[in-house]
Amino acid sequence: MKTRRRGFIGGLAATAGLVPFAGFPAVVKLRNPNSLLSHACVGTAHMAKADLLGLKECRDLHITALCDVDATFLEAAKRICPDARLYRNALEMYEKEGSRIDSTNVSTPDHTHARYVLDALARGLNVYAQKPLCHDLADIRRIEELAAKKKAVTQMGTQVAAWECDRQTVAFLKKGVIGAVKHVWIFSNRGGQTTAIHDWPLKEDPVPATLDWKEWLGDAPYRPFTAKAYHPGVWRRWRDFGTSWLGDLGLHLLSPVWIGMGLGKTGPTAVVADAPSEPVAIRAQFWPRMSHIVWHMPGVKASGNQPFDIEWCDGNLVDPKVTAATDPKYLPPSRFKELFAKTPIGSQPLQGRVVEGEKGWLLSVHYNKSPAVVMKKGGTAPELPYVGPAPSHWREYVDACVQGGTTTSSFAWVGRLTEMVLLGNVAMLKPGVEIAWNAATGKIS
Repeated sequence: MKTRRRGFIGGLAATAGLVPFAGFPAVVKLRNPNSLLSHACVGTAHMAKADLLGLKECRDLHITALCDVDATFLEAAKRICPDARLYRNALEMYEKEGSRIDSTNVSTPDHTHARYVLDALARGLNVYAQKPLCHDLADIRRIEELAAKKKAVTQMGTQVAAWECDRQTVAFLKKGVIGAVKHVWIFSNRGGQTTAIHDWPLKEDPVPATLDWKEWLGDAPYRPFTAKAYHPGVWRRWRDFGTSWLGDLGLHLLSPVWIGMGLGKTGPTAVVADAPSEPVAIRAQFWPRMSHIVWHMPGVKASGNQPFDIEWCDGNLVDPKVTAATDPKYLPPSRFKELFAKTPIGSQPLQGRVVEGEKGWLLSVHYNKSPAVVMKKGGTAPELPYVGPAPSHWREYVDACVQGGTTTSSFAWVGRLTEMVLLGNVAMLKPGVEIAWNAATGKIS
């Protein structure tokens, strides 16, 4: 038997003394006050399946509808949620489900995020959207403003933000143990999908009978289908569909720095990038295989009110054919190996972050490994902060929908983080050209 929402909230209040978060009424978005949070999933495979399963674990949520452009994936999801109604078009699903749903997750290729997120918000739905928030700079503030206008509960899918490793990184930064921040490096040197190079143009293949290719393309320019080139799971390398390796890993790696430094709606003042030279036809289709990006940031409290830089290093230390030709400028500074060797982490990871402060260095790994601090004058490193247990990213979102409140990765601020990443992509396509940014207006100066 399904747990009823009213009984669920009452039980929590009685046993845990929980009350709605300040400023938000309880149960702000439930269409039917006597039912579970009714949810619709857009996308059902790969990361979308992880979102589906993470949400399904929440007892006070019921997955009412499923949508996927690929019928094969949709049928597999139907076995997980046998009573869900099925759709092939997300906008059609939102229209037909109408008042029967309270919430949705958008877990599709990057280029379709804005289309589905904006429609869902306009209909008054709460939204969990995979990162990046959207594909194009122009859509970010539209999403941010509409979410605020509708008072929607929102969460961008930086799910590692709920893990102990990221929360410890946040706690170290908030405590100021390394002093005023002077410089931040984030890096991912495992290769990623953007390292592959294709001939262009590609040959055309028949569209599988199970795939709605037109709907998969969405608002992107039309192109013929080619097997194993776009769907499933290889779309990120294409400029029309993905947002580069930075748009994937960069958001994860920047998130705890952004939260820990209290950057909020801060934005860079300028950005400049380096990327390998590619033939014009290839560069028009694909994101560069590697990149080095520097954002110039204004002074904030965590930096002692002094300007500081954030750097992204995206080289390749995995594929021998590529690694042999990797320019050192696409890799983290070589001195980091010695720093990591001084910590329990042991060796420099393929993916991580290094934050330099006046007093020391904060080093952390992407994924579940505790961060570490190296003091500059040889002092004793502080103990790891206790951050306590936390709900999953999905659980946190559902709690905010049902009880009222906000989330760690609310659209209220993650739009600015997404903005910074997409601005880095703009710079990546104009190597060596410094691009000025007006964070107040959200426009290139």
